[in-house]
Amino acid sequence: MERQKNKKAKYRKNKYANADIEEYYEKRVTIEESVIEVHGLVPARVFVDDNMEHIADMTDRFSVTMDPILRMYNAAMSATKARFEIIKDEFKYRGLRCPIHHIDTRLKSAKSILGKLQKKDLDLTLTAACNNIYDIAGIRVVCPYIKDVYLIRDRIMAQDDVYIMDMKDYIETPKKNGYRSFHMIVRVPVYFMNKKQMVPVELQIRTLAMDLWASLEHDIKYKSLYQETNVDFTRELKECSRLIYEAEAKMEAMNMMLEE
Repeated sequence: MERQKNKKAKYRKNKYANADIEEYYEKRVTIEESVIEVHGLVPARVFVDDNMEHIADMTDRFSVTMDPILRMYNAAMSATKARFEIIKDEFKYRGLRCPIHHIDTRLKSAKSILGKLQKKDLDLTLTAACNNIYDIAGIRVVCPYIKDVYLIRDRIMAQDDVYIMDMKDYIETPKKNGYRSFHMIVRVPVYFMNKKQMVPVELQIRTLAMDLWASLEHDIKYKSLYQETNVDFTRELKECSRLIYEAEAKMEAMNMMLEE
């Protein structure tokens, strides 16, 4: 409950915050998180055990063991993407400027999931993966302006069959390297293998400028690791982030003048 109070106070301070967020948390705070049941998804005749290490090492049986799990997450990802496509279509139909520039999707591989379990020191099982790793399915929504990010956030929050597990505003409070984006973990209903599951999907909502910075930062970071250099670009990256943020804020102000 204390965590929820801290979140409410945080979003009240944000100039883009929706006044309904506090009321939203009051309604959602008592909702229990669903647990994904793995055994009902993997065919009984091929289910040896729940161990991710064994599954990752399998060849012949890999697809029939892990494939249903990834298909379920892919279904959740597709269903969530469709919600954003509907928003795009609505603005197009109304003849309004669309708040979504483009949408990217990403599904983690089995090896990537295993690596994250090991990093988090969790049980190396499918059950632990499905109920502790919430970014197996990921969607990135890229918007023209900062105000569009919060508009999309509010549209998702308004959908009563979507359960919000967590929200992190890295636009209002950037990471130490300058990273900016709005993150949400949501659970969406998926009817898969003749059963309803509330499947988690990670959402990253950011502007075009933020997406450019993140792409270049990713490239620089991995080149630095590959070349094993001791150069630390944290200060430079943070300054670039600040300059980009100031520039897009000015451009958003110009756009708002034209839209008035």
